[in-house]
Amino acid sequence: MRNVVVIALHDLRQTIVDRSAVLWMLVLPIVFAIFIGFVTGGAGGQDDPTDDRAYLTIVDRDGGALARMLIDELESDRLSLNEIEPEETENDERKIRTLIIPEGFTANILDGRQVTLRIEKEPGTSEPAALVAQARTVSAISRVIASLIEVSGTVGADAQLAAEHFADYSSPEDLVTVESRFAGGSTVAPSGFTQSVPGNTVMFVMLVALTYGSASLAGEREGGLLRRLATAPVSRAEIILGKIAGRFLVASVQVTALVAVGAILMPVFGFSLGDNLIGVYFVLLVYALAVAPLGVLLGAWFKDPHHAANIGVLLTMLMAALGGCWWPIEVVSRPLQRLALAFPTGWAMHALHQLIAFGREFHELGTPLGVLLGFGLVFSIAGARLLRV
Repeated sequence: MRNVVVIALHDLRQTIVDRSAVLWMLVLPIVFAIFIGFVTGGAGGQDDPTDDRAYLTIVDRDGGALARMLIDELESDRLSLNEIEPEETENDERKIRTLIIPEGFTANILDGRQVTLRIEKEPGTSEPAALVAQARTVSAISRVIASLIEVSGTVGADAQLAAEHFADYSSPEDLVTVESRFAGGSTVAPSGFTQSVPGNTVMFVMLVALTYGSASLAGEREGGLLRRLATAPVSRAEIILGKIAGRFLVASVQVTALVAVGAILMPVFGFSLGDNLIGVYFVLLVYALAVAPLGVLLGAWFKDPHHAANIGVLLTMLMAALGGCWWPIEVVSRPLQRLALAFPTGWAMHALHQLIAFGREFHELGTPLGVLLGFGLVFSIAGARLLRV
């Protein structure tokens, strides 16, 4: 066992003293995650999938009695209102979707003129929540119309409705109550940092394992280092386990650093890795166990270090794209969603989305974690059979 640890630590030292390796391990994943996260929506305007309320910002440019009545009617347990002043519209960061009540709303309705209400939705926000907000708005408008009819009956057919008629008016209690909720779990596709942070982490962990891991092993074989190592009192099994453990150590250092930086840096941009940071970290460690032996497998397969590294890049890009690292796998067709589960990247992204985007508990991730460990076992056996020292 001591020999395995010595070999693993040697591989770790060889990697972290390489400046280009550190660049690909730690710097570029953070840069790519932040850049792509901002391009695809950032953290603002995202509904919490675990919260079944829809958020609606109200901009009342009218200030009249009927505008106030409409806002009161919008209040419900499924709609969370955020009322702001008209001059704050451009700078308010809490906007997700906004209902604008135009100037002259009350006067125009009382005069019998048509009024148009507009709901503005920020890009990348929840479509089901938007539908809830629209349905609640239509329902509130219907109740305001009913109130107009009720009040007009009390003032007489020939009397003109005026704002003062609604000064002390209160809506009657609803005789029918309808309760609705979404069945099943959230299917809202992650976007912004919710997609870019786990996606780039998964991709770059694999990229380092499959490029530097395979190239270093192929270089040691080509240079005769493994043959010299075999003459020492070290068994072939210890060499293979040491190489796999070395790649796992490198991936673990990378994962630890990225999770730590993400936990500290991402809140600055309004994004969180979720309520179960330890669960996210553990998922990435299990993923590291899956991809570390794949780097050894490539290094055992190819004799030339450059060929091994190039194939590692191609495989990483392929599995990152098909596994959901570049875009949410929820937006592609059902056959492609099934294809994603043929790769460790697909299972890793599935588990991370469950924790970060969909608010699932860690104990619900038995299947993806088991599959990732299965990938690691298969890659380890294949690498051990191919590696010639």
